[in-house]
Amino acid sequence: MFPLNTELSAAFLSCGMAFFSWDLAEDRFYGDVALAELFDIDASVMAAGLPILSLIERISVEDRSRVAASIHRAITSGLVYQEQYRINHGKRGAVDVLSVGRCLRDDAGIPFIYNGTIMEISSSVASCIPDPLASHCRSALELAQKRGNDLAARYLSSALKVIGAA
Repeated sequence: MFPLNTELSAAFLSCGMAFFSWDLAEDRFYGDVALAELFDIDASVMAAGLPILSLIERISVEDRSRVAASIHRAITSGLVYQEQYRINHGKRGAVDVLSVGRCLRDDAGIPFIYNGTIMEISSSVASCIPDPLASHCRSALELAQKRGNDLAARYLSSALKVIGAA
């Protein structure tokens, strides 16, 4: 699991991480601009909300039933949903994505809102995510320098050079 830090958050946003909320009772699916771009839907339409079927129809035929079944399991179980699949983008063709979400329940235990994120995982996009090892080494180097531990700082600087992050 990646540590959640400013560098990683910025990378996710620059890599097209998109966020959504789905009101189950109203069947209104809302997403940010990144999600609208990913699904090739006008941003104002996505912001106003649309039926989930409008998005399911853009998932590749090969993945559609698996994804729909997984979403259903997440709604009925309350467990975290995680799926990798392809979206048929009108201008770009097939786009590989990873989606993670969870259906929240009200105080009576009834599923009511489904929140999550979708991120493009093509090799060019995935390459912009920073190596967590480099991030950890930089943090440790900063700490070693603040504490005046020169030997640890030298080793950490060398480690950053070895992994190509210096």
